[in-house]
Parts: sequence; structure tokens; C-alpha cells
Amino acid sequence: MFRRFLGLLMLLIAVGGIFLAVFGARLGYGLVDRIAANFDQTLQLTSQSLDTVSETLLLAKSSIADVNTVMETAETTADDLAQTVSDSRPLLGQISSVASEQVPDSLETIEEAFPSLEQVAGVIDRTLVTLNSFRIDEEILGFPIQYDLGVDYAPEVPFDQSVRELGEGLEGLPESLRTLQVYINVTSGNLQTVSQDIRNLADDLNTVNGRINELDPILDEYIILITATNDNTRQLRAQINSEIQNIKNGITLVMVWLAITQVAPLYLGWELITGRRETAVSSSDLND
Repeated sequence: MFRRFLGLLMLLIAVGGIFLAVFGARLGYGLVDRIAANFDQTLQLTSQSLDTVSETLLLAKSSIADVNTVMETAETTADDLAQTVSDSRPLLGQISSVASEQVPDSLETIEEAFPSLEQVAGVIDRTLVTLNSFRIDEEILGFPIQYDLGVDYAPEVPFDQSVRELGEGLEGLPESLRTLQVYINVTSGNLQTVSQDIRNLADDLNTVNGRINELDPILDEYIILITATNDNTRQLRAQINSEIQNIKNGITLVMVWLAITQVAPLYLGWELITGRRETAVSSSDLND
């Protein structure tokens, strides 16, 4: 009875071992497939992320090149503008000399001559009025004689009055023009400051542009590094896909080996249950 119980126990252990081998193989296959799928998905997402980063870096590289071009244009424009402003200062100096010195002096000379011009204008005006009023309209020996000098002069404002009003209009103008020198000098000084500020801006743009240019090789290194990492990721995905079958084959081999190890307990348990081993032992004892 004990031998049959022991045989049943060994038979159950052997069957359980075989079932465990089959279940372990199926479970191992599923586990390997899930791990491989998750790992492959992770590597795929990593590869896609690296592609996105690479595209972003390429876009940043292109944008930096555009910014570099814009900065160079702005720097050139700033230098040209500073030079233009600086070149305008001599013109302002010349304008200041003409407007505040030469023109006022000329106007004062004209103002000094206006009293004499007014007297001459009065004489001219009276002369023209006299000539305009000269007429001959008489009859001599029965012949009508009409004659004038052909002068038509009847202005609304006398000539001397016009000259006087013109002279009065020039009063104070030389002093006003001389005061322009102060404002022109201030403007010239401001232009010098603006020109220097623009030159400083151009220098700052040159510095910034130089630092932007330093980013280009760094971005190239990052792009090379990311490209190499992405290539390694793709190669790793391919290697994993090729190694999955090897892992499954290994699991199959282990589980087959585990199932084979259960053959001996299965056979021994079956003999103990059926009593064959007891019969064989009894026959051996009788022979002895």
C-alpha cells in the first residue's frame, strides 16, 4: 500500500513537472514577447524622439544661419548709418557758418542800404507818376494832337513804401539767424553722440554675431552625436528582434530538459502504482 501511495506521489510530481515545463514554455514565450515588444516600443519612441531632436537642431542651425545673416546686415547698416551721421556733421558746420554768420552779415548790409534804397525808390516812384501823368491833348491849326509817353504806372502801393516795408520785414532776422548757431551746434553734438552709439551698437552686434557663429560647430557636434545614437538604437532594435528567437529556443531547451527529467519519476511511479515493481521484486526474491 505504501509503495502505491509513493508511486502515486511520484506520478503526480512527474506529471506536475511536465505540466510545469509546458506552462513555463508558454509563459516564457509570452513574457519574452511582452518584454521584447515593450523594449522595441521604447527604442522606437527613443529613435523617433532622436529624429525630432535632430530635426529641431537642423532647424535651429538654419535659423541661426538666418539670424547670422540678419545680424551681419544689421551690423553693416549700423556702420553705414554711423558713417552717414558722422559725415553730416561737416555739412551742419557749413550750414551753421552760412546761416548764422554769412547770411546775417549780408542781411545787415542790405538793411543798412534800405534807407538809401527807399529814397531812390521815392524818386523813381515820383518820376514814374510824373511821366504817367504827362499828356498832350490839344488842337493846333485845326489838327487834333494827342500824345503821351506810353508810361502806365499806377501801383496800389508806392514803390518807396514797398521798399520800406521790405526793410521792416528784415528787422530782427539777422539776430534770429545768429541764434541758430547754438541749436545747430547742439544738433551737431547730438549727432556725434548718436554716431558713437550706433558704432557701439555695431560692435555689440559683431560680438553677438561672433558668439552665434560659435554655436554652429556645437550644433554640428550634437547632430553627429544624436545621429550616431539613433543609428545605434536602430541597430539595437534589429539585434533584439534577432535575439528574441534565440531566447525562445533557450527557454524551449530548458523546459524540454525539465520535462525529460520527469520521465524517470513518471515511469517509476507508474510501476509502483501498477505493482509491476513489487512483482519484479518478489520474483527476484523467489529466485534467490
